[in-house]
Amino acid sequence: MKQNRRPAPFNAVSDDTEGTTWALPEGAIARLGKGNFRGVKPSPNGTYFAVETGIGLWWYKMSSKPPIALWETERGMISAVDFSPDGEWIAIANYDGVIKVMDIQSGECLAQMKRTEEHNIYWRINFSPDRKWIATANFSGIVEVLDVHRGVCIAEMDRGEREVKGADISQLEFSPDGQYIAAIGNNPKVYSVSDDKIVNPDTEGMQTHIWHPATGVPIVKFAGSRFTFSPDSRLLAGATPDKSSNDDDRVDRWISVWDIAKAERIAHFAAHSDWVGAITFSPCSNFLASSSRDKSLRVWDVAKGLQKRGYENFGTSRTVPFYSTEGGLFAIIDGQDTIEVWNMKRNEKIEIPELHPRSIDAARFREFPQSTLAAIHTSTTANKKIQTGNIHTFSTLREPDCFPDPVLFLPDGKTLAIRGHRTGIVLWDVESQQVRETLLEDQRITSFTVLPSGNMLSAHSEDNNIKVWDAEKPDAPIAEFTETDPVRLIWNIAFAPTGDLLAVGSREGTIHLYDFIRKARLKPLIGHTEHIWSVCFSPDGKRLVSGSDDRIARLWDVESGEEIATLPLGEPHTLMDIAFSPCGNLIAGGLSGELRLWNAETLTTLFAIPHPERRAPWALAFSPCGKYVASGTWWEKGMEKMAIRLWDVASGENIATLWGHPTDIQSIAFSPDGTLLATGSFECTTLLWDLKPFIGS
Repeated sequence: MKQNRRPAPFNAVSDDTEGTTWALPEGAIARLGKGNFRGVKPSPNGTYFAVETGIGLWWYKMSSKPPIALWETERGMISAVDFSPDGEWIAIANYDGVIKVMDIQSGECLAQMKRTEEHNIYWRINFSPDRKWIATANFSGIVEVLDVHRGVCIAEMDRGEREVKGADISQLEFSPDGQYIAAIGNNPKVYSVSDDKIVNPDTEGMQTHIWHPATGVPIVKFAGSRFTFSPDSRLLAGATPDKSSNDDDRVDRWISVWDIAKAERIAHFAAHSDWVGAITFSPCSNFLASSSRDKSLRVWDVAKGLQKRGYENFGTSRTVPFYSTEGGLFAIIDGQDTIEVWNMKRNEKIEIPELHPRSIDAARFREFPQSTLAAIHTSTTANKKIQTGNIHTFSTLREPDCFPDPVLFLPDGKTLAIRGHRTGIVLWDVESQQVRETLLEDQRITSFTVLPSGNMLSAHSEDNNIKVWDAEKPDAPIAEFTETDPVRLIWNIAFAPTGDLLAVGSREGTIHLYDFIRKARLKPLIGHTEHIWSVCFSPDGKRLVSGSDDRIARLWDVESGEEIATLPLGEPHTLMDIAFSPCGNLIAGGLSGELRLWNAETLTTLFAIPHPERRAPWALAFSPCGKYVASGTWWEKGMEKMAIRLWDVASGENIATLWGHPTDIQSIAFSPDGTLLATGSFECTTLLWDLKPFIGS
């Protein structure tokens, strides 16, 4: 194996160590975020690791924090990666169903494959030991084996008729000799959105399958998970459930060992009292070590079918056993604050630099123990390159961790506020392009608003509960409301610009109104009969416009709770987003293949602008002066970059089109002076655009 296959430094900018300006689209000033975090794959020798994101593949050295390269930015939307066993190649799959095999050092594309069938997004990929084949699992749960050099599918493994097919393969591996391939099909129960009934009642639950990769012929299938091949490829061990358990109360606490060629179970071990977390064979394949959530580590004699040794109350529920190449047993203890490695024979902890469980090194230790820690029992020299202070954590790689819907400027135009991916509101300093702080960092946020005073209000809707916060006062919400069944509130929340009202849509079509200052429920808006997609208050807070799956757009009087009128649509349409102009005299709506403007008083249609994409604009925003409106594109199959279009309100002319995000535009915001545009996308990045070339300074 070549130990120093440094990745080609694509898109690296020497004076930008954070990657803020790497591979920026034309017209963009900066990017906040590195894309939604999909996974980390360490190289076989542990020197580098690749991070799968929505905007491309980021490369890092294990021993330092700054990124060193950014690959595949032309499309982004990385769905899976795998290194060849020799560490020279990397296979990269994206959401268009394209797989590229690339030379790591040169960045040359050695092979490219794309299947033409539907649902061909690859969820998992795995190189064969000789790197001639790649095993894939797609979003329909079908396993395929692809020939790298010929670019053809040589075998397909479907798991039979199923009511619902999805991306449910959770583990996919070749045997060490490449003669077998195994996969776990989760077969989860799927519930109907409308009535919560199970739509696939005949599901088998989690199953482990073994096939011949060259032919796709099945060898054996059993209820089990967490499988591992023996080093000699003769055996496969997996965690299996108690025979008396059903899919509802299943716990995989037993371990079964199968002779693959004979398709026979040759051993069965039942001593763990909780889910088996990890299984590994000894190098000779005669012994098996397992750990469990019951905090025990056990060693089994496969031939005799007996427990050889047990370690009770050892480590944590996430302890991982592994063997050295000489057959010594070791264990990684994944604690709450640190990672430890133990020599089980000597019953002593091995001295390694302190690792936090959320570090990339910890993930490497847990997921690649036999290859990366094989020499740790004789020397810790190899680990001294991992310096304290240079340890990567998932939080630092994902920082700032945002889902940019909404994205809003503060009144001074110097700060951009963005909803955190799971919690908080991230404040981004526009000039320095750095995160300044995170508000409500421990609170789940569904939506927020910035008032003209600069004060921020936020809200969260979940399980029919509504909480409202003053973002500057995180200690407690300023109001809470609870609705009773069968109301099912959704994420679509709108604040009135007056800073006292909140509107929340529901799946049933009712729009619930709350005065969170007086802590009072207002009369709900009843008229829609389907899922609410969009709600927007007028600037004075007296009216509200809404769009629903019932394909009717309605205008409401907030105080009376009565419908004023329906917006003329010509034919039924679902308004995916709605916006009032700053002075309240115009309403913009995104319809299927069209952007439409109405007079907000007479409700007459001013003009309908054909949108080049078939689907409706998802995100809309008026400029502060009201002269322009920006619209964002929703992804359609075949599209590589999404369009942000700037329209002249008076003429309906498209005066600029910006191309940048690889998937759906979720939110758009103008700066207070109208010279900057911020766009947030589903891939969890925010781009900042300079509008002065189009509208003047």
